[in-house]
Amino acid sequence: MLREKLTYANVMATIAVFLVLGGSAYAATQLPKNSVGAKQLKNGSITPPKLSGAAKKALQGAKGATGATGPQGPAGAAGATKVVVRFGPVAVGQSVASCQSGEVATGGGGEALEAETWLWFTGPVQGNGQVPTSWEANATDASNTDTSVQAYVICASP
Repeated sequence: MLREKLTYANVMATIAVFLVLGGSAYAATQLPKNSVGAKQLKNGSITPPKLSGAAKKALQGAKGATGATGPQGPAGAAGATKVVVRFGPVAVGQSVASCQSGEVATGGGGEALEAETWLWFTGPVQGNGQVPTSWEANATDASNTDTSVQAYVICASP
């Protein structure tokens, strides 16, 4: 059975593998210490990832002087200092919670209020590419009947 699968190519490939492995083992164990030098190395063959930590440290020079400080940049816009959670009405199918004037929606969610129901969508409400100010939540049951749901929105203002 083995003779049927034995081909010239298989035999030659096996011999080649042994020759390559044997040569590498010889080079690793029989070459004298420091026998590889500048003549044997090609330009660019030694890269920083191939260097040891000690070699990298030896190649670093002294730290230079700190440069002059640049000019002060303009002040940024005021961030949100007031964060509140606002709840929408309990509704069947869809509830929308809205921020008050001057607030923006930064997140939100909803709660399905009946047994064996789930939220099938929650997300920000924004019209005409503007910043969202509301959050929508939708709930249904296994028979795709709308169920009670309540949305909430996290609102922030300066």
